[in-house]
Amino acid sequence: MKAVKEGRPFGMLKNFGRPLVDACKDLWAAGGLRSLFAGNGLNVVKVMPESAIKFGAYEAAKRFFARIDDSDPKHLHPTSQFMAGGIGGVVSQCVVYPLDTLKFRMQCETVSGGLHGNALIIQTARKMWSQGKLFPYYRGLGMGLAGMFPYSAIDLFIFENCKNYVLARKAKQARCHEDDVEMSNMTTGIIGATSGAISATMVYPINLLRTRLQAQGTVLHPPTYKGIVDVTIKTVQGEGIKGLFKGVTPNLLKVAPAVSISYIVYENSKALMGLR
Repeated sequence: MKAVKEGRPFGMLKNFGRPLVDACKDLWAAGGLRSLFAGNGLNVVKVMPESAIKFGAYEAAKRFFARIDDSDPKHLHPTSQFMAGGIGGVVSQCVVYPLDTLKFRMQCETVSGGLHGNALIIQTARKMWSQGKLFPYYRGLGMGLAGMFPYSAIDLFIFENCKNYVLARKAKQARCHEDDVEMSNMTTGIIGATSGAISATMVYPINLLRTRLQAQGTVLHPPTYKGIVDVTIKTVQGEGIKGLFKGVTPNLLKVAPAVSISYIVYENSKALMGLR
């Protein structure tokens, strides 16, 4: 804001992206291109079941609430729609959370001259086990679920309502039933990117605190916290309120296209399998 007031808007843009550039430089120095993809293998292993469980649980929850409301699963009451989205996210998070924690810890153990790849995964897993058996793998789960429920609920709520609006409008223009019109991949992607960006921004502080709980005690993040309250207090005291949104820019650069693509695959997979 100071740069804008002084008539230097391009200076503001430069400073806005500086943390991301500095982080990339540090990762590159730690291990080159491989450091930028540290934990990606685990991420792929995590995302596949996570997405399947999330959408499966979401569809099951929609049908459950539809029976209770005596309504069409495609046109649920807003509260039921919101709850179904949240349930889908929570169920998937509970299943894949240990892999999520291991991925974060592995990324924080990536240093120049250190281990990489499978050797780093094994070392990190052993280190976590020695620190408390299964407990380190589930550290921050409460905060993770507290962030995942609203994130998934808001994301799916916005997507479904925007999708229904577009289909209803196209059906009205074509003077046919909504089931007889289709939504293009471009429109699906735009709606998905928008819903993902909005939901990710709204719950970002919770996810940041959860990540710090997961990564504590590693080479790149040595501070340790007693729990949710402690990490919140220390973050605000040390970095202010803006510290709760540290890294939100690269997060959105990842979330928006990722969610967009996932919705395109989701909608096309449903159409391919004849699901409504």
